[in-house]
Amino acid sequence: MKTSFKNIIYTLFAVALVNACTKVPSGYLSSQIRYPNSPDSVPIGVVKQLNPVDNDGSSSPVVYELLDIRNAVTHQHADSLYMKQDRYVFTSQFISSVDTTVDLLNSIRTKVSAPCFDFNIHTGALTFYGTTANVPAGTYEYDVKATNESGSKIFKNAGIFILYHGSPYENDGAACAWFQDGTTTSGTISTPTMNIQQLSTSGDRIILELVDKNGTPFNPSLNEYIPRGDRSSFQTFARFHPLIVTDTALICDFELTPFPIVPGAQGYTIYYRIPSNKALIDPGITPTPARIYSTNPRFTFLLFQDGTYLVKIRIPNVTRDPI
Repeated sequence: MKTSFKNIIYTLFAVALVNACTKVPSGYLSSQIRYPNSPDSVPIGVVKQLNPVDNDGSSSPVVYELLDIRNAVTHQHADSLYMKQDRYVFTSQFISSVDTTVDLLNSIRTKVSAPCFDFNIHTGALTFYGTTANVPAGTYEYDVKATNESGSKIFKNAGIFILYHGSPYENDGAACAWFQDGTTTSGTISTPTMNIQQLSTSGDRIILELVDKNGTPFNPSLNEYIPRGDRSSFQTFARFHPLIVTDTALICDFELTPFPIVPGAQGYTIYYRIPSNKALIDPGITPTPARIYSTNPRFTFLLFQDGTYLVKIRIPNVTRDPI
């Protein structure tokens, strides 16, 4: 009996010794690496970064390589995505409070000829740029290779993204109030309409018009509408070029999207005041018909793509009538 017990002990000791001499694996590389949000939606002409890959607990660091992007219908290499196009890349961090001129902006960016996307080898994430405006809409699939200390694995069709034509802007609406001159007494004028048109995909310009109920534009060069001292105006967001003032519009040339690139004190809302001696408000809206009430439109919009835009604010119940 004692001999049998000793034999068991010796066997267990031998197994432990063998296990102690066995080489520990150098790492773990999962076979389930995936993009959890796939398929991703990518609006054409807009800068968008996709989420990183889920490495399913693989040993770090993992390095990723983009092997191919294909049209998901034809399964052919996506030549249009790899086509080189001119675009800017930042060479150092953009600081909105510091980089306020074109010269300062150009000191931290450079123009490159490159595909409309970048691939991050550390996260596996794709970033798309505005130059997708020249790429056909559609569904695309892509392959990646993952490598760490334990080796490499290839993941066919690891992710899918859909390029689609989204709106190049966001219209968050408008409102309008009257104020009695020299007081805080106020009320509401009917809601203005804001119409945004992308006139062209070239250039980086916004043409802003404020028009009365008949479509007649107010004249900013004659101060027919003016900033409100405690509020953001169009000038607030014209960071890199001065506003151009014409008889019918304010024109802003911009350098970066989205526009505005940073919010003002009241977010992205733009405020103006049409003095009481520049506009006639329809009867019944103000307490009296006297010309002692200013018109105060406010509106909010964001632009996501390069291009030339016309933004027209039409104010109902108000007629341009300088006196």
